[in-house]
Amino acid sequence: MKIIDIFAIVNGALASVQYDAYETHEFERVFDFFNDPNELWEFFEANQSDLEDGYYGKITIQEALKRTRKEAQELEDKILELAETGLENRSETLSTLFEPLSENEINYQGLERDKAYGLSKNSWIRIYAIRVALNKFVVSGGTIKLTKKMQGRPHTEQELEKLDITKKYLEEAEIDIDDFFTSK
Repeated sequence: MKIIDIFAIVNGALASVQYDAYETHEFERVFDFFNDPNELWEFFEANQSDLEDGYYGKITIQEALKRTRKEAQELEDKILELAETGLENRSETLSTLFEPLSENEINYQGLERDKAYGLSKNSWIRIYAIRVALNKFVVSGGTIKLTKKMQGRPHTEQELEKLDITKKYLEEAEIDIDDFFTSK
């Protein structure tokens, strides 16, 4: 998988990568997935054993669809709101929503792999991004995480790979990273 471009979602705060495997950038692609009942049904059918194993409680595919779509709308709205607010108010930024991917990930000086959860308790929705600065994030992808760990599930392992691809791309960028946060 290769990054073909980075798009500004909110000028100065939020950007999103586009990979050669997809027709749109990740922010749009992920939220389209979270809101598409057919794609969600296929996902939950393919991962039904994870859905029913009790990590999030016993839940039907129909309930999972409804829950995912509701949480996705709330999360998308919150991300966009914080990206805008964070441009003026340093106490309400994307950094209040995103957190390091793991305890070992914290990096005050450079690029950091981060995640944001859906807003409800025990949300399985995840958005993954690289933190560039306090209110500057580049979305690398997102998924539904039904298990405790990301390892062992192809769809979550792919998100780890996309985080690494995005971080490396930004580290090796031959232009100023701030240029990615401006509409072209």
